[in-house]
Amino acid sequence: MEARPVKRPRDLPDWVEKQIRNEIPLVIVGGGDGSFSAIAHLFAESETILGVLPLGTGNAFARDLGIPAHVTSACDTILNGKVACVDMGLVGNREFVNVATVGLSTKIALGLRDDKKKKFGRAVYLISLIHALFTVTPFRVKLELPSGTHEFDSLQVVIGNGRFHAGPFQMAPDATIDGGWLSIYALASTRKLDFLRMVLHMRGGKQGDMPEVQAFRVKSGRLTTKPIQRITVDGETRIQTPVDFGIVPGALRVMVPKDFVDNS
Repeated sequence: MEARPVKRPRDLPDWVEKQIRNEIPLVIVGGGDGSFSAIAHLFAESETILGVLPLGTGNAFARDLGIPAHVTSACDTILNGKVACVDMGLVGNREFVNVATVGLSTKIALGLRDDKKKKFGRAVYLISLIHALFTVTPFRVKLELPSGTHEFDSLQVVIGNGRFHAGPFQMAPDATIDGGWLSIYALASTRKLDFLRMVLHMRGGKQGDMPEVQAFRVKSGRLTTKPIQRITVDGETRIQTPVDFGIVPGALRVMVPKDFVDNS
């Protein structure tokens, strides 16, 4: 057994890839959603199982797996849980385990610096949200989906793999991380008050019930915006529109609690 602290996140994929290449049956990784997003493609279609220690701020990926954000409980899952095959999302040239967002969510993510996370904890989300509301500008969205093309002005688009995002908020009431499809919701409004109303609906994933919100369940599509927008993928902002997106069903073998419900 080998354990290694990684001071620089960019060094994590190389170490994980080495373990998988050596056919290590179980690799345990501690980190947040960005860390798991960076290594997900390495586990895809391999026989190596991922053990999740949620050490981030939001821990939406772990929440989707039913793993508590408590190290002792997470270790118990790794020791006494079961293996599940969960989905991995694709957007542009990036894999993701949680969400890809455009608009307000990207503005919020850009304000979530590590030093602020350490100082304010989860309150950093509220601080960043307030700043984002004052600085975001509307943009034109074109969503090309198998069901048709949808165009509207917006402040936010979210493409999600799984049920939770941004902590406790839900993508949709029936969203899962192993159902083989992506959930999309977009605010088809430029009014910031409508965004705040949408946030109030997100606890139960009910934002799709609002007339100002477009919601879809898809396996693939294409997102275009005018002007071009930066895209945040699991907390990292490195690509921009336009992009194709899709899903790889059951790509990741992950340790989950025994009571995890299989929806595949």
